Amino acid sequence: MTKRMYQRVALITGARSGIGHAIARQFLLEGWLVAVTGRNNATLRAAYLDIPDNEILYIAADATNVDHCAIVLEAVLHRFGHLDCLVNNVGGGALNQTLLKTTPAEFAASNALNLSSVFFMTQVAIPALTQSEGSIVNMSSVLATRPVPGLAPYCLHKAAVEMLTRSAAMELAPRHIRVNCIAPSVTETDFHTNAGMTNDAAAKYYSDSASAHPLGRIGQSPDIATVTTFLADSTKSGFVTGTIIPVDGGRLMTMSTASGMATNKN
Repeated sequence: MTKRMYQRVALITGARSGIGHAIARQFLLEGWLVAVTGRNNATLRAAYLDIPDNEILYIAADATNVDHCAIVLEAVLHRFGHLDCLVNNVGGGALNQTLLKTTPAEFAASNALNLSSVFFMTQVAIPALTQSEGSIVNMSSVLATRPVPGLAPYCLHKAAVEMLTRSAAMELAPRHIRVNCIAPSVTETDFHTNAGMTNDAAAKYYSDSASAHPLGRIGQSPDIATVTTFLADSTKSGFVTGTIIPVDGGRLMTMSTASGMATNKN
């Protein structure tokens, strides 16, 4: 059986909403089967009510528990028999985590969500991706390159994800596994309210942020999703590995910032 004779399978972590949800739907649109993870199975299923059950697998998992990584992969292989792309999308931050205020518990929580989850999900997926000569797409942030005050743990751990991407790309190239990373700029999701903004503050931040991007707008989840499926598809990006791709409307070319993201207070 050649690689193109079966329906390809993608696993997307943290796919209940936002960027992960858009990525899963883009894979489905392009004819892939998908497995999606989230903490709560009921809310995860509610996000895909229009998708036929034979095209999607729901896996309730806690990304901060590394023991769940093997459980997730086992569920994917039991249902679909193979894995062609792992998208390490899960992540999040919290405002006002300055160097002076961040506790060991807060730092550890950021590490578990944003970095350890990526490292160990990648680790357990290597044998399956070796068989399929598949790919991995990690999710970083422009804040890995241009940090803002009050998000030090998030910025640090996203920067580490970018180095993990390069390290994994080098190590896994002999297995014909490609590893790449996307660094979004401000994207309209529930990230900012989950981080501690009110709905009004988030809306104002989005409005203010538009002018900080040369293209004159902030990102939308489909902007990230289409780049993700491009990187996943070896027929389109088969010679691309170890690359960090900013999907940022040109944000990293400028020195502009929008107010309201974080605090300068100690």
